[in-house]
Amino acid sequence: MSKERWDAVVIGGGIAGLAAAERLGAGGLRACVVEREPVVFTHASGHNAAIFRAACASPADVRLALRSAALLDELLGGRAAWLSGTGALYVAAEEEPIEALRAAAAAEGLLVERVGERFVAERAPAAAAFAGSALWAPGDGVLDGHAISRMLERRIREAEGRVRTGAAVERIAVAGGSVEGVELAGGELIEAGRVVIASGAWAAEVGGGCGAGLPLSPMRRHVSVLQERLPARGPVVWRVDDEVYFRPESGGALASPCDEEPWRPESPPASPAALELLARKLQGLSPLLAGAAVRRHWACLRTFAPDRRPAVGADPRVRGLYWIAGLGGHGMTGGLAAGEGLADAVLGRATRFGGELAPGRLLVPRRSNDGPSA
Repeated sequence: MSKERWDAVVIGGGIAGLAAAERLGAGGLRACVVEREPVVFTHASGHNAAIFRAACASPADVRLALRSAALLDELLGGRAAWLSGTGALYVAAEEEPIEALRAAAAAEGLLVERVGERFVAERAPAAAAFAGSALWAPGDGVLDGHAISRMLERRIREAEGRVRTGAAVERIAVAGGSVEGVELAGGELIEAGRVVIASGAWAAEVGGGCGAGLPLSPMRRHVSVLQERLPARGPVVWRVDDEVYFRPESGGALASPCDEEPWRPESPPASPAALELLARKLQGLSPLLAGAAVRRHWACLRTFAPDRRPAVGADPRVRGLYWIAGLGGHGMTGGLAAGEGLADAVLGRATRFGGELAPGRLLVPRRSNDGPSA
């Protein structure tokens, strides 16, 4: 059987994998993306709320978002090509969580504004009854995932890379402590001296297969479309204490209770109990939406590291093995910047994130038989 040879193989065709391959191609490496499903963006990247959220309490997430926005502007020719800039309102019953968002935004130069209840009522009438603290982020909004995925695929091919769908990875081939490529189901070996794990909920499983697992946990989350019309250009409204959000969607309202339930890697079934949770949480934000009929309801997976930060960079245990995983619910917002950070690690360049996202931080030090090591 003939073998393919690439500079790098990227396992996973979601936002993380395509962004990594695109940035590797921009750096002069021929990268092949292998995706087990018939099309890219099948799982988390294709079943999310498509919200671009730069206003976060984590400065690292803010930096990822701002850098991703700059890359998308450059690659797609401007903000309007990928973002519906509706703005976002972040609200909470108390001051502290809103101040945490404002402080993180200010530290990274993100434009946000403290606003009052009247502003909330005018911009988002569905939340007019909410009383508490609020922050307005004019640069946040709803992104066009289809435009982003098409652009990334095109750029990968222009850099002499390839996107292979319907190609399930059986194992990462390792010999002498170094990767040799990946073996597909059916026995085909794709040779490469660099392998990137970008397989979302399957990432820990894929890494564990070559003895290099990371503590990454998939979580089931639900999203619903409600039969209640909102202004088409209305903002995202996100309550950040008892977490729940909504935004306009196709003549209705898309909403999520931001639930998290540990789940195995798969396309998860939706639970009716999540609708009860959504109604309860919306009652405290928008009683109008809390009683709305449900048009559509689905579940998807978000994958997190224990410290809730992505794992981006080289694995310290296996030469040539790299990670871009654990992006949680921030993949569509920060994925392009994470892909750039991955390419920086592969190409030996300094990254703007230093070592704070390095996969090695997630490894538990080994203990000897005599007790903990010094």
